[in-house]
Amino acid sequence: MKDMAYNYWKQGHAVVTFKITEENKKPLVEWKSWIKGEQTEEQFNTQPWDRANAFGIICGRKLKNGLYFGAVDFDVKNIDEEAIIKGKEVLAKCSVTQREKTQSGGEHLVFYSHEKVKSNKAFHNSYGLELLGEGSIVIMSPSEGYTRLNDNNPTEKPDLTSYFFQLLGKEKTEAVWFEREDLKGKRYQGHNPPCINTLLRGTNEGLRNEYGIRLASYLLNFRMYQPQSVLKIMKKWNKLNTPVLPNIEIDNIVKSAIQNNYVYGCSDPILQDLCKKEECPMAPKTVVLTKEERDEAEKLLENLDLLQVVLTYGRKKLIGENMILLQNFIEICSGQTLYPISGMLCGFSGSGKNESIRAVKPLMPPEWLYEFTISTPEAVKYIPEDFHGTLIIYEASGMQSKTATLSLRAVGEAESIETIYPMRDEATGKMTLARHRTNAKNFITTVSNVDIQADLFRRVLKSSMNHSKSLTRRVLAKEVRTARVPESLMKILKKEEEPSCTMQEFQNALRVQDWKAEVIVFVSPSLLGLLEYAATKEQQVALRTQFKKILYFIRVLALLRQKNRVHFKIGDSKYVFANPQDYRNALKILESTILETISRIGKRQQEVFDLFEREESLDKHKVAKKLRVSTTTAARALKALYGHGYLSENKNVKPYSYEILREKAKPFVIFKNTNEYDLFYRKELKFYLNSILSPSHSPVPNRKMRIKVTGLEGTLEKILGTPDVVSGKVSSEQGLNVSFEKKEVPLVFSEMANEQNLFPCPLCAAYGKQILFTSEHDLHLHIEKTHGNKPKYVA
Repeated sequence: MKDMAYNYWKQGHAVVTFKITEENKKPLVEWKSWIKGEQTEEQFNTQPWDRANAFGIICGRKLKNGLYFGAVDFDVKNIDEEAIIKGKEVLAKCSVTQREKTQSGGEHLVFYSHEKVKSNKAFHNSYGLELLGEGSIVIMSPSEGYTRLNDNNPTEKPDLTSYFFQLLGKEKTEAVWFEREDLKGKRYQGHNPPCINTLLRGTNEGLRNEYGIRLASYLLNFRMYQPQSVLKIMKKWNKLNTPVLPNIEIDNIVKSAIQNNYVYGCSDPILQDLCKKEECPMAPKTVVLTKEERDEAEKLLENLDLLQVVLTYGRKKLIGENMILLQNFIEICSGQTLYPISGMLCGFSGSGKNESIRAVKPLMPPEWLYEFTISTPEAVKYIPEDFHGTLIIYEASGMQSKTATLSLRAVGEAESIETIYPMRDEATGKMTLARHRTNAKNFITTVSNVDIQADLFRRVLKSSMNHSKSLTRRVLAKEVRTARVPESLMKILKKEEEPSCTMQEFQNALRVQDWKAEVIVFVSPSLLGLLEYAATKEQQVALRTQFKKILYFIRVLALLRQKNRVHFKIGDSKYVFANPQDYRNALKILESTILETISRIGKRQQEVFDLFEREESLDKHKVAKKLRVSTTTAARALKALYGHGYLSENKNVKPYSYEILREKAKPFVIFKNTNEYDLFYRKELKFYLNSILSPSHSPVPNRKMRIKVTGLEGTLEKILGTPDVVSGKVSSEQGLNVSFEKKEVPLVFSEMANEQNLFPCPLCAAYGKQILFTSEHDLHLHIEKTHGNKPKYVA
């Protein structure tokens, strides 16, 4: 045996002596330094050959012939008959090469490769095959239990790794945990899958080693814990086994997991038997609809009033908060779009903050939401990295530390959400800061505190729940009615408002929407009046971002009804026109939210502020007595109003007293006349279609494209929208002074002048287009031709 091993050594192999028993194969020397380093003749000879009954050679090394050594291992232990049959079928296609029978009845097929060979054990359970490459050892004949099956030398392959995948009919790829390519090479920090949690509970004789190697490999190679930590966990795990394994066996399991870098996936028979896919954080969350489901959802979208369905379902759980229900719904939908909107719900405990989210939650596709209650900032690390949707954070007031505040500050920046949280390092036991990134783009959170960190206002739309006495009376009255006629009886008697579709149908309708379409909004100049509601410079600067969130809200409403909106496509890009109904509905839903977000005066602060209409000076005791709230609540409200620039604070008296510094803003009037925006919209749409999409406005020289604009039948219903679900009204003005034909017309784009001339077109400049002319005459001709009545470009 030593003579045969020496022949391998002379070829450039590194040889390792082994002692093989029925229980295990144990190397008799420390061999890892030879994976890449040279093995001297002395190191070969001084190994304990007198105690060895086997030897192996290290794969993946470059030999004296300039080639790399590797082997295909057909291992028939612990796999089912189907895998053995599939493995034999693959081996039958394999090139003739040196073959050896193994102790367990399997085979080794050894090769030379011009490229480095990488180990791959991903196909062991499905085919019984593994590729032994860099870092692996293959036991060779004439070791005990190993025999040569032929006299062939190893066959050369250009790339043994590629050849291995070719034999299997697979694309060349590295094995990854749980088939999650997105987590390859990363340290997993989320929840354990259900299969791993089952492994952690221990097992009985016969499965202990199988469970152990999977558990140790998961902790070492996927969670990337330090070996010392894994050894401690494995020894605790062993106490749950019946009977327990010897400690030396636990040591060997951990060493094997380190040496072989095992990877297990969802196709592994043992993990597959323990799988609970619906509970698994590894399982893909996307839902694939059948053709029938998709067709039904598409049909539903053309006729369904989505907002009315939300109110029908939502009012069953929460009354008196219609706008909050709609706002929550729109914000959750926005997480699927190019226009993410984050929200913050404030109010007394029990005022319905959490319930307002739960009321609309059943309507949302479950894969769109990730919910958690913040008790420590570390909770954010369990958000799946591949999650695309909206985070629901219940009672964020629990996050009081600096790291916690930092976590929420990192939330909601539209591209992705990165959170920073404290964690204990598994290796050192010390606390450190860690980062976690997901593909979530927005969040909705509930808070009980009166005041909010100033930097959060810039990122969210803030709303306060209605805590009025009149609403409390309505809630109590509803409970009285429910006590007499339970909900189940109400359904039988058909006295309850019937939804127009099931929750599942509604979810499917949301799933089939084109959420990545872009939306064009015609913004009325009157909306710029919102600047008057910002009391301080800081609030005025924050309005730059908040204004964008308001426009996002309009856009998401348009996307919800895109089947009934004017839209066009250029190539793969789709554009939707938000219509007057979307504009009015958005501002109606957000009416109180806009003022609260900009002015930073919530309902509780507003009640305090109103007291100054009758009082020149107030302190926390006077406020608490007049509003029947605690002095703590009163003090917070006064402090918030002072911080936002509405009150002055006198610290020379105890308790501090406050006086009004800035008058209360007048209520924001959305529309003086409901027809006002309709006329504005009609004019802008006509201008847009007749000029912005016209030939002279293309940035692409000499390009011909076909643009199909749909949804322009010229009726009042199509252009101005159906009656508002919010107000129940629509403009009474009949007729439309613009006519469009529903057909395709080629638009020919011509090159634009780009030289520095004296006469720019002011109408084009309003739309971000720089059109310049050398004379006033040319400019007038351009205005008459492009922005006048001729020529008309029909859709």
